[in-house]
Formats: sequence, structure tokens, C-alpha cells
Amino acid sequence: MTRILTTIMLLFPLWAWAAPTQVTLFPDSAQVEEVSAVTPEPGEAGLSSCTLILPGQADPASLRFGRLADKGTIADLSWKTRREQNQSALEPLNRRLAELKTERNAVLSDLEGVRGRIAFWKAQTKPGELTVAALRELAEEMGKALGTDTAKAQSLETSLEDLNTKIAWVEQEIANAAGQGRTVWEVRVLVAGPAPKELSYAYSLRDCGWVPLYRLEAAPARKTIDFSWQAKVWQRSGQDWSDVRLFLATMQPEIQAEPSILPPWEIGPLRVFHKAMAAPAMMEMRSSAADEVQGAAPPQPVQIRHSTYAAWNMGKKSVPAGDTRIFEIEQAAWPADFVHLIRPSLDSKAFVQAKAEFDTPRELPAGNAFFFIDGAMVDQRQFSLSGREATLFFGTDPLLTCTTALNDKKTGEKGLFKQKQTFLRQWTMTVRNASDRPAQVRIEEPRPLPRDERITVEFTTSPEPLHEDDPEILAWNSTIAAGKEMIISLDLRLDAPEDLNIDPGWRW
Repeated sequence: MTRILTTIMLLFPLWAWAAPTQVTLFPDSAQVEEVSAVTPEPGEAGLSSCTLILPGQADPASLRFGRLADKGTIADLSWKTRREQNQSALEPLNRRLAELKTERNAVLSDLEGVRGRIAFWKAQTKPGELTVAALRELAEEMGKALGTDTAKAQSLETSLEDLNTKIAWVEQEIANAAGQGRTVWEVRVLVAGPAPKELSYAYSLRDCGWVPLYRLEAAPARKTIDFSWQAKVWQRSGQDWSDVRLFLATMQPEIQAEPSILPPWEIGPLRVFHKAMAAPAMMEMRSSAADEVQGAAPPQPVQIRHSTYAAWNMGKKSVPAGDTRIFEIEQAAWPADFVHLIRPSLDSKAFVQAKAEFDTPRELPAGNAFFFIDGAMVDQRQFSLSGREATLFFGTDPLLTCTTALNDKKTGEKGLFKQKQTFLRQWTMTVRNASDRPAQVRIEEPRPLPRDERITVEFTTSPEPLHEDDPEILAWNSTIAAGKEMIISLDLRLDAPEDLNIDPGWRW
């Protein structure tokens, strides 16, 4: 009897785990809200005592309680760690062991029947008063039956050995899981006033988080970017999160309850003032956003703006301990303007550039993104977005190229007394469109900028560049027909005193 009670206590701990009701996941942590039914016991000084069990990854300093019923208050808290068996690991192993043993029993039953038939045929070796013809018929039938049953018996014996090996492996895994256990926090809560029947509380949790996964596919013919956004979510609390209200937040909010001390303005030797960091902020236990989702889960994630971060309401989700889940956040088609950007001074490639504008500000946290164009993958890199517009690049177009030809390059002196030095350069840029459709092209080149008033610059181009706000860039926009080309001519002349050392810059 004692052994049975011990087994029951191991399988069902004295204090049950509370089930999370709401979880806000940050990139590398979480804020977990729970409601736990408690059985108060008499404590010292007329207080009542309750015990909570929290995951070992919980931060004790972050524990916050909701309002207690009947004007009860939290008088004191004490924490200690202990080891307990990992039931989330043992339960599937025990189920697997039961399945394997059931399968083994079925194989043993089949094998026993086959062996019985083999014994029966072997017992027919005493012919008695059978005729020669009957003996021949019996021998033929016996040979067929023994051959079939022997082959089946060998197959069943092989299956039996395989099942015994699997059973031994699962039993060893159960022993390992039962022996290892896990560390948990045992929190003793002293309550002043009426003893509560349940406690609502929140705490920060490590070993969990989420990362965004993006896919952006450019479709220049449709002038759109097909955008999809998923969340890769994980948690290793040792406890399954079943049907919790899940929020995904971009960053841990920072809330400072008190203003920093204003130091005096002192001029003298260098001094360093260390600013105290604000403690990690906990979400309000019953935020308005949480109250809104107590009913049915929304069909699509909804963005919720806070003062310093954004969160997405994912509705009710389940995240098993140790597993990784992928949740869909958004799919959209962004209208975009496409152009081929060429910077001939750097290389001859034409990069496919897309510009998208949004009616409302967007905030997409940094994450891994796959970039496609017309179904072909062109890149994988980090992506993020903040604001009302985005400029994206989708690789290069091999059918659009630019070549630069240097026509003249001179350095010399002039004047009666040779008191000046001159630099001359003339070159052309030829952009070719080898595709079967027109291409929108933007060419950008650095504008020569004198950094000394003694240097004079004469710079002419044909055709004239655009008049834009950036004083350091020369730009041309054009539509090049299929199979056609565009030529840009540039002439540069620099004059400076003879005694001034000139650096014509990297473009020279």
C-alpha cells in the first residue's frame, strides 16, 4: 500500500501547475498571466498561506499579483527551488510504452497460433492405416503448410525482437526522464484578510520567444509585392500552453516609475554619471486588450499599439513545451513602383528596385526574409520596416546593363607663367535593354564637388540630369524600349593653382 501511495504522489504532485491564460511573447522572453485555484492553510500571525508552483525559468523579482477578492492583501512572499518529475516528458513516453506492449502481445498471440499449427502438422508423422495415395497427399499438404507457417513464424519472431528492443529503449527513456526531473519555484504566499480561493498573477519567463519570418515576392508586371509574414514561436517552460491568449510584441517595454535625478552642470574634469536602469515592466493583469479577446479569437492577428512597442493579438493558440510552432500573421499585396537602378561608377549591374507606400505607418521587427521575383528566389537577408514607405531590392536584371567608355583624360598646366594646373576628363555611359519589353531605368552618378574655393569645376552632361534635392547625386530617369539603348555624355574640367595639391577623388 505504501508503494502505491508513493507512486501516486510522484505522478500527481501535491501542488498542481496553474494553466496560463494569457502570454505576451517578446523576442527572448515572455510575460505570463495565470489564474490558480488555491487551498489556503492557516499561517503565522493570523495570516493564511497559499503555495504556487512556477517554472524554474521564472524571474522571482517580476512576480505581480492582481487584485484579491474581499479586500485581501499580499503580506509576504518566500521562494525556494525544488526538483520535480517532468510529467510533460513522461506522459508521451508512457503512452508509447503501452502501445508497444499492446503490439507485442498481438505478435505473441499470432506467433503462438503459428507454432501450434506447426506442432499439429509434425504430429501427423504416424500414418496409421492410410493408403499409399493418401500418404502422398498428406505429405504434399504437410510440406506446403509447414513451409508457409515456418516463414510466418520467422517473420513474427523478427518483429518480436524489434518490439522488445523498442520497449527496452522507451523504458530507459522513462527512467532517465523520471531521474532527471526539473527545477521549479515553490512560492509561499501569505495573505492578510479573507483567505482567497484563487490567485491571479503574472511573471517574466526566460527560454521562450519568437522571431518573424518574411517572404517578399516582386511581380513587376502587376506592380505589386506579395508579402507574407509568419511567426516562429517557442517555449521551454516545461509546461504546455493550451488555448492561451497569445500576443507577440516587438520589444520589451520600458516603464520608469520615477524621473531620474537632475545632476548639476559642472564644468571641470571629465565625470561619468551612471543612469539607473528601469526595472523590467510587467503588463497590466487585466488590460483592455486582453478583455476584448475573452470571446472568440479574431480571424486574423490584430496590431495593438503601445507607447514604446507594438503587439499583435494572435487570438487563442496552443504552444507545447519544447516545440516550435509557426503562426501566420499577415498576407498582403503591396502596390509598388518598379525601376532598374544603375550606378555605373560602381559596376554595370541593374538592380530591380521597388518602392511601396502605405496609408498607415507600418512596424515590422527585424527578421529573416526570403526575396523572390517572378517565382525565382534572389536573396535571403535581414528585413525590417518602420514608417509609411519602403524601398526594397530584388537582385539584378541580366538583360539590362551599362558600359562606361573613357574618351579623354588629361592632366596639365596652362597660362603664360604656368601658374595653374588643369584636369580634363570625358566619358560616356551606354545603357542597353536586351529584354523584349520596355524598362524603367534610373541612373545615378556622384556629382563632382569642390572642397576648396581655389578649385573651379566645369561639368556638363548630355542629356541634363534631373533637378533633385540631393546635391551630391546626378540622376537620370528614362524608359528604354526593348532592344534599344541610352547614351549619356559627361565632360569634366578642374582648374586649380599650381601650388595646390589636388586629389581628384575616387571617381577619377
